[in-house]
Amino acid sequence: MTQTPRATVTVLGSINMDVVLRVSGLPHAGETVTAGDVAAHGGGKGANQAIAAARAGAIVTMIGRVGDDADGRFLLSHLQSNGIDCAQVEVDPVLPTGTAYVAVDDDGENQIIVAPGANIAAIDRATIHQGVLLAQLELPLQLVSEFFAKRSEPSLTILNAAPFKEGAGLVFAAADLVVINEIELAGYCNAARPSQCPNESADLAKSLLMRQQQRILVTRGKRGSVTVGENESFITEAPLATAIDSTGAGDCFCGFLAAQLSAGQELRAAISIAHRAAAVAVGRPGASSSMPLISEIL
Repeated sequence: MTQTPRATVTVLGSINMDVVLRVSGLPHAGETVTAGDVAAHGGGKGANQAIAAARAGAIVTMIGRVGDDADGRFLLSHLQSNGIDCAQVEVDPVLPTGTAYVAVDDDGENQIIVAPGANIAAIDRATIHQGVLLAQLELPLQLVSEFFAKRSEPSLTILNAAPFKEGAGLVFAAADLVVINEIELAGYCNAARPSQCPNESADLAKSLLMRQQQRILVTRGKRGSVTVGENESFITEAPLATAIDSTGAGDCFCGFLAAQLSAGQELRAAISIAHRAAAVAVGRPGASSSMPLISEIL
């Protein structure tokens, strides 16, 4: 009997140390609030998505950059402990490892400030691009463009166009699947406010399509997601979840989605599994540490 090849995912992205502060309410402009617990976790959208894909069962290669410091060494060890190939993670001799400062309130909502550090430096040794290619926008747009340009057909390319970045629309055409949330969708479409219903999200998302066979997937938190293509549009419901920390939920979704698609799963089924994984992740503290194993989902 022929054995099905194992899913493979290559992730280009940020690698950060997350400093997480628990607060009763997120601060408004000019307001000072007092934090309760303070904890440090491995993070960065790229690293989070790589760990999610690995826990979803894929063979994962990480491309990124850390500083030559204690945080960088910890994060490399953290990635490797999840079975991720870090041969293409470079160590910057000058810039520090990226750091994200994350405030999380009692409802699990968050505010994040990122000091990118070594993430903004050029990456010189990135040559291996296997399976599904997954990238986000915590790195310079030029790096993401170069990453997708090195795709080997028929590699599937996924762009998580987060956080919102001016000019990122130039990278959209290189992605087979663009994943964004409602706030980012409003930004890319120059809308006055985030969409209020799935039909509105679908209409806005269709305006971002740049070529045939491309799809835009709009995540809507606990309300699921909307996916559009040139001749299709469908809604996927999200399971009920009790959120204690939404940090990394979108990254969990993207990592599981990439792994499932690489394994040959049909898009609608892959999206459903990704929603289930994210629903588990929001019930746990931290970002990468909250990612579930595929066995917990299936």
